Amino acid sequence: MSSPDPLTIRFPRWIEESGLPQKMAREFGPAAWNLFRKLVEIELETNLIPGWAGVAAQDLADWTGSALQTVPLVLGQLAAENYLERRDHPFLVSFRIQEPLQVPLSEAEIRERLSRRCAVPPGMYLRYLTSLDAEDKIQRVVHLYQCCFGVSFTPKVAEELEQIAVLYDMGTILETFEEACHLKSKGFSWIKKRLAGKTRST
Repeated sequence: MSSPDPLTIRFPRWIEESGLPQKMAREFGPAAWNLFRKLVEIELETNLIPGWAGVAAQDLADWTGSALQTVPLVLGQLAAENYLERRDHPFLVSFRIQEPLQVPLSEAEIRERLSRRCAVPPGMYLRYLTSLDAEDKIQRVVHLYQCCFGVSFTPKVAEELEQIAVLYDMGTILETFEEACHLKSKGFSWIKKRLAGKTRST
């Protein structure tokens, strides 16, 4: 996030290793996976942590090579199977990805498959699968950092994240990370300075 490339699209790689692409293609046809993948990309671009996002139906059709009239039909299938929630608006698709996302493979199997392809830190946050509410406070702060800046960080950053978790309440921390995420050009040093001017937890 500190050096965003507006021409680059991000996607949580773990979903590709979860068996979900094959399951969706088998049950609904290839158009379903193409649409769902694009929705995930849009949601990830919109929110620091999973939440509601929106896209014009025509754009969604164009970006996925789908016929406009098939978009609401496929989205209806995905919603019926609890892969996403949606709200109906004229010409706009408003949605959120369901949590936890129901996928064929277990979390342990997914992490093992990921480890064959790349270095996966223990306990790495898996968007839509790992619940931030279920983690202890320090781990939640670490996961916010990973959402913003990637999974890798130095021991010094780890100490600073732990200190942030101790000094500030979770609402203030989340608000600051979200502000940095929406500004897109702000790095971790900006977050630390921003927090330094806020009230510490007692």
